[in-house]
Amino acid sequence: MKLFYWPKTRAFRALWMLEEMRVPYDLEFVNIRAGAQNDPNFCRVNPMSKLPALQDGSVRVAESGAVLLYLADRYPETALGVPLHDPSRGRFLQWMFFTGSCLEPAMAERMTGAQGNTVSFGWGDLARVEHAIENALEEGPWLLGEQFTAADILAASTLQIAFKAKLIEPEGVLFDYVERSLAREGYERASAIDRREAERLALNAHVGVAHSSNEH
Repeated sequence: MKLFYWPKTRAFRALWMLEEMRVPYDLEFVNIRAGAQNDPNFCRVNPMSKLPALQDGSVRVAESGAVLLYLADRYPETALGVPLHDPSRGRFLQWMFFTGSCLEPAMAERMTGAQGNTVSFGWGDLARVEHAIENALEEGPWLLGEQFTAADILAASTLQIAFKAKLIEPEGVLFDYVERSLAREGYERASAIDRREAERLALNAHVGVAHSSNEH
């Protein structure tokens, strides 16, 4: 399995997922500073020229939510997803789509100061998005109660960005949720890899596309 990756990008979400799962994978570095994301070979994996993207044998999948959902279904024994016939599957899918379809657009709207429309726009506004997540967390430490899933990786990693960008105050239920998420061993392992590769690539500015193996 190969994760197309560059440090300090949204590819970190997939890296975190893989480290939570502890399954064998390789990293293929796509130097976005040098425009490697526009290479035709990579565009066949993700026509949007964005990270992350994943190749697993003949399977190619891109978009953060899709990558994490594929991995959760591919490795059900990791319990980072919900089986197809489990009643919780519907809520799991809702939260898997929520970050990309609600949280991120609402953050972008607030960041740019764009004129919103709480009726027409599916995300309403950022306050509504925050409230929805807070309500879900009333039932347990994670979005699905006691079970930590791929949906938490998406939401927590994105909320962390919202805090750093000062779009949401780092306090209360959401802050505690992110802190719990970042305390996980999978996150710590992924962060160590991300820091290591960021430092290495900064020292080797000439690198275009490189390869690294991380097998567990």
